[in-house]
Amino acid sequence: MAAPARRHADVTRAFGGPVLIHSAVEGIASSTPAHEDVDLVRRTLLGLNEGGAGMLRIYRPKPTAAFSPRDTTLGTYAAAAEAMLARGFEPVERRAGGQLAVYDGGALIVDLVAPHGEPRTDVHDRFKLFSDAIASALAGTGIDTRVGEIDGEYCPGTYSVNAEGRIKLAGIAQRVGRCGYHLGAVISVRTSDRARTAVAEAYRIMDYPFCPATFGALSDFVPDLSFAALYQRLQAAIAGELIAISDS
Repeated sequence: MAAPARRHADVTRAFGGPVLIHSAVEGIASSTPAHEDVDLVRRTLLGLNEGGAGMLRIYRPKPTAAFSPRDTTLGTYAAAAEAMLARGFEPVERRAGGQLAVYDGGALIVDLVAPHGEPRTDVHDRFKLFSDAIASALAGTGIDTRVGEIDGEYCPGTYSVNAEGRIKLAGIAQRVGRCGYHLGAVISVRTSDRARTAVAEAYRIMDYPFCPATFGALSDFVPDLSFAALYQRLQAAIAGELIAISDS
């Protein structure tokens, strides 16, 4: 019994909580533009400083080109943002992540914002536990999921979730605030050639390496997977394993 008890203590220490469920399956598609979705995360994280509630939100986004802080320092940033806008992807500046992520309604976004007494501790544990929970939820569909970076993947990361060590399925990012943290995931559910083409163009402009063969989706392996079913799996994996939940 010692190992489960120790794991529970590790999870509690790393994740804190509780949070509110921000959306339900019936409202899974975002009704707001990309910049408002990104701003909601920023406002919720800042609100924790005043004792505000966190949130768990899982939704299908509008077409988005989410540039990282690093991207915005490049001399080619403006050209890349203009190219994304021309392709119908709204350029936004996110506060977490290493490189540009491009996605549309074929993806599911997971935003977990939670209060924490010492958010700068256990950062890597949160990354690992969160990515493991995402991988577990995706593995429940029958896919061989693994955590780790694939050579040539877009927005590369140590805690990315992939299929069979060759197709990136989810990117994971984290931002730490004064009184809490934000963990985010972009999960490719349905193949989007439009997003793949946009990523390739933007990465060429910004001189980032990218192998299009690593850009895929869950539908490449489970064609009939529904967003609602995946939503339920993700919510159960995150809320059931990592954090305390209160109904909004």
